[in-house]
Amino acid sequence: MELLLIRHGRPFHVDDPAGADPQLTPEGEDQAARLAKALAGGRHGRVERMVSSPMRRAHQTAQAGADALGLELDLDPRLAEFDLGWTSYGTDLSSYTDRREIWADLNAGRLRDNSFDPEAFRRRVVAGVEEVISARRDAGDGYDEATVAIVCHGGVINAYLTHILGLPQAFFTDPFYTSVTRVLARPGDHREILSVNEVDHLR
Repeated sequence: MELLLIRHGRPFHVDDPAGADPQLTPEGEDQAARLAKALAGGRHGRVERMVSSPMRRAHQTAQAGADALGLELDLDPRLAEFDLGWTSYGTDLSSYTDRREIWADLNAGRLRDNSFDPEAFRRRVVAGVEEVISARRDAGDGYDEATVAIVCHGGVINAYLTHILGLPQAFFTDPFYTSVTRVLARPGDHREILSVNEVDHLR
C-alpha cells in the first residue's frame, strides 16, 4: 500500500494558557483547498481512507480532503504533534537564527522553554502510523493497490521517516505546509520512502 503523510496547512501563531491549538490562516485554508482538489482529482491515486491528528490545524486540513473525497475522517491522538498542550505555537521557531540550532534543540528534546521526550514521541508516532498500515492489511483484498492519507504535523513526519531510515535523531527536515510525503508499505516490515515534500498541488 501507499501511505501519504501530509502536513497540515499554515496555522496562526497563538498563545493560550489553556493549550495552543490554532486554526488555519486564510493562506492555510487555501492550501487545504488546493490539497483537497488534488486528492479528489486523483493526483495520488484513489485515496480510500483519511486519518488525522486531532489537533485543530491538522483536523481542519484533513476535513477538507475527506469532504472532497466523500470519506469519513478518522482521528488518532497518537498522530498529534510533540507540542500538544504547550501554551504557544509558532513563536519559538521564528526566534532561531540558525536552522542547525533548531534541529539540535529538537533532537535534544527542547524548544526554547518547552521540553519533551523525542524517543517517546517517536514511539507514539510509529505505533499510530503502523496501526493505520496494519488495519488496511487486515482488511483483506486490494492491500497492494491501496492508498491511505494521514494528515499530521512536521514533527510526526520526521519521526516516522527517521524510524524508517534507522537514524538516531528524530528530526532532520521541515516539510512544507500541505506537502505530501509518500511511503510504500509492503507486507511485513518493509517500508520504502518514495518521495518527500511534494508541493506541486500548490503551484
